[in-house]
Amino acid sequence: MRLPTADERPAQPEGDPTAPGAPRQGVQIGALLLAAALLRMGVVAGTNAVIFDLNDLSSGQPSSVAVGVVGASQAVAEMLLAFFLARLADRFGRSRFLVGGPLVGACGILLVALADQPAEFAAARVLEGIGAAAFVPTALGTVAAATSHNRRVRARASGAFEGATLVGYAGGFLIGAVTWPALHRWSFVLFAGFYLAAAGICATLVAHVPPLPVSSIGVVARAIFGPGPIRAFIPAWLAVNCLVGAWYINMTALLKHATEPSQTLVHSFDERVIGLMQLAWVGLLIVGIVLWTPFLQRHGGPATMRRAVPGAFVVCAGLFAINHLPLRHAPLFLPVVVGGVLVQAGFVPAAVSYLADSSEALVADRAALMAFYTVTLAGGGALGAVMGGVAAKLLLFDGLLVLGVSLAAVAMLSLDAVIRYERDHGMTRLRVAPDSRA
Repeated sequence: MRLPTADERPAQPEGDPTAPGAPRQGVQIGALLLAAALLRMGVVAGTNAVIFDLNDLSSGQPSSVAVGVVGASQAVAEMLLAFFLARLADRFGRSRFLVGGPLVGACGILLVALADQPAEFAAARVLEGIGAAAFVPTALGTVAAATSHNRRVRARASGAFEGATLVGYAGGFLIGAVTWPALHRWSFVLFAGFYLAAAGICATLVAHVPPLPVSSIGVVARAIFGPGPIRAFIPAWLAVNCLVGAWYINMTALLKHATEPSQTLVHSFDERVIGLMQLAWVGLLIVGIVLWTPFLQRHGGPATMRRAVPGAFVVCAGLFAINHLPLRHAPLFLPVVVGGVLVQAGFVPAAVSYLADSSEALVADRAALMAFYTVTLAGGGALGAVMGGVAAKLLLFDGLLVLGVSLAAVAMLSLDAVIRYERDHGMTRLRVAPDSRA
């Protein structure tokens, strides 16, 4: 992927207030990061609460397939609609989608509170997926526009966006675990407040972005699926997102599942203990992002991703040992798991930076191009949730570990193809200013 130099890159479309040098640029990026964290907090808290609800409705033994389908429903809607809604955002104005997306999500999670069957849960969560599909790629496109002048700034902003998303995950895990035992169905009303807060922040702090002169669908499709950097990256990104979806949805259900003597981690843990485990996991990912950012600034996305994926193998090895030894031995292997999580933390911010670099080819279509992040994140998450449900049905927690190793191996092989593409086509990196600030 050859990126245009500072002199070669096309100017930002006229009238785009998120372009480099626009007034209050830092405030707008900060507002988008906060809104992204709040929206993801609502999604994750709602997902955890839905799984706990399914567990209660089934007397502690929910169908793994039902858990996977309910978990996947939000992600499927996000996957199917992200590109089309992002394109509409570029064409008709991004601001409407930054505000409207969270409002639709709030309606969806309120409908979840009224459901009592897996099919009803899944149907209501489709609206949450529509809200995320409208917001996430539009926010990413806006951030990409604001950081097009400098690779160092873009690396920091990419890490900050993923960090904000992880803060949302951490808050969602904790709030979902704490509020469900106390409030039960009323928890969903609280979660809707996070969506409404995200909409309010975007309405008041993010400058209005007018409609932009977008390219035809054919041009955008060729930029994604034609020979080029994005197509080379598709298998690796899908594999990693399948792994995340499989673990995120099904690990919660397995930790809460009725105790299985042959597997230590299938232990009917209390919801609050599960929330603390998830919070610790996400906290480590945030620390890892901070540690990886200097490397990403110097070496770029592909090299960073290639070095981050092996962390998944380390995590799986540590969890396998814990799962087959008495729980009192877990502290001996926790450092292995911690080290693996810190290593794998570098992958997603490097991926966001790589996709933002790729969007330089079509600056008026940034949201549509960045929708690739959301489509594959949601699509991989949905596929992974279902695959993880099947694996968990067959082998319980060991099934997730076998699936995780397999998907990490696919990502490793696919990233070799990305690096070969970079080597064969050359790379002109974004200019690095000595003292750049997002």
